[in-house]
Amino acid sequence: MGLMDKVKAAAQDITAEAKKATAQGKTKLDQAQIRRKMNDAAEQLGYLIYNERAKGTVAGAEADRLVAEIGGLEAEIEGLEAEARSASGSTAPETPSGPVPESSVTPPEEPPAPAN
Repeated sequence: MGLMDKVKAAAQDITAEAKKATAQGKTKLDQAQIRRKMNDAAEQLGYLIYNERAKGTVAGAEADRLVAEIGGLEAEIEGLEAEARSASGSTAPETPSGPVPESSVTPPEEPPAPAN
């Protein structure tokens, strides 16, 4: 193999790696944008629930819409992660960095009552 063939092969490898890195970067950016939308919807939902509990304002259809939106966005993120795994050849699921499911949240411990 001549020197020019080696240079061409190296250039092709570099080009392939650059394309792969660009695709990974775009996927991460897309995921971040979707997570931002998810967090905005979760914040709105939180305010609706707060108003429902504190002021008696019924959250109703708006809360249902936000829950459905969050679910759809979560599915989008999972789809992007699956695409990224298949493109990279990895079969291990990525660690989610979105909102924590309620079932895995432990409530804070009550502080001890002050002694009088």
